[in-house]
Amino acid sequence: MKELTKQIKRDLFDIKENINKPDKLMELFSFSKEEFEGIIHNLKFSVEGGLFEFKITSINLILDPLKSLQYDSRAMGSFDDQIKRARGLLAVTLIQRLIAVGAVKVTDHKAEDFQDTVPEPVDLPGIKEILEFVNKETKTNPASLKDPLIKKIFMHIKMYQNETLKMNELTAKVSEDKRIALKGNFEATLGEQVTKIRETYNEIINKSLKKEMAPAVKNILIRYDYKPMNRVYMVQIETFSRLLSTLLFARNEKFQTRELLLALTRDQKEFTDLIDKERDAYCNIAPFDANGSETGDAFVKRIIEFLGKEKDWLRIHPGSGRQ
Repeated sequence: MKELTKQIKRDLFDIKENINKPDKLMELFSFSKEEFEGIIHNLKFSVEGGLFEFKITSINLILDPLKSLQYDSRAMGSFDDQIKRARGLLAVTLIQRLIAVGAVKVTDHKAEDFQDTVPEPVDLPGIKEILEFVNKETKTNPASLKDPLIKKIFMHIKMYQNETLKMNELTAKVSEDKRIALKGNFEATLGEQVTKIRETYNEIINKSLKKEMAPAVKNILIRYDYKPMNRVYMVQIETFSRLLSTLLFARNEKFQTRELLLALTRDQKEFTDLIDKERDAYCNIAPFDANGSETGDAFVKRIIEFLGKEKDWLRIHPGSGRQ
């Protein structure tokens, strides 16, 4: 249809005119607060395949319901759910491209960004093990004696030893019945010292782990140049824009649009293949990222940050675009 072709070209022209302008692109979509929250939710809960899962799931949820039109024209409706998914899919890809070409900046992880990546110890170390650790540490590195955490461990170990000595002296002088009660009274004090010793020991271990991990958590989007991905993203953007334009056209026109929608379903593999090509392209940029998951996760994090700020600034970015 000529009118559909005009709309596809017009919509894509609007995008390309603002392709490097984040705020202008968001104005084209004029997302509501609920839409921002929906896209963010879908990105966060694509836990298995990350960015690739988000895109492929979006494509499938858009196209699979349309297949029923082959047998039943009564399935024609407003397509609101599919349009909402297509808007989110296109917007995420546009933001992703902005990040790749540097129009949306990426900052490296600060210490607090990777604090949660330090695993909590699974096994609770014993006092003897901790004492051996600090003795070895201070022997090999005498300067560590000035470390507040090392000094804190020695203080609590000393308190634990004093309380244990006091308990042993007192229990040796009383009857069996009183001995049990007396030990019970000391257990709380001793337990408190053990907890503080372990907590301080874990602080030392986690501090050491963070130092070791710091170079490894530097954002992959900074370590490598993703500008060559521009061509891959532009193909996706053109394809997803055509998908959205067709759905909008079908919703508005309704009459004689069934075949147009069925034609979209026949292109489903073409759409999902674009995502596989994206994943493969990341391997050429970051060879160690064999399945593209680290790159995809980094994009997801930055896209969510971007969308979150756009949602917060919604009142000063009202927009008036495709809905």
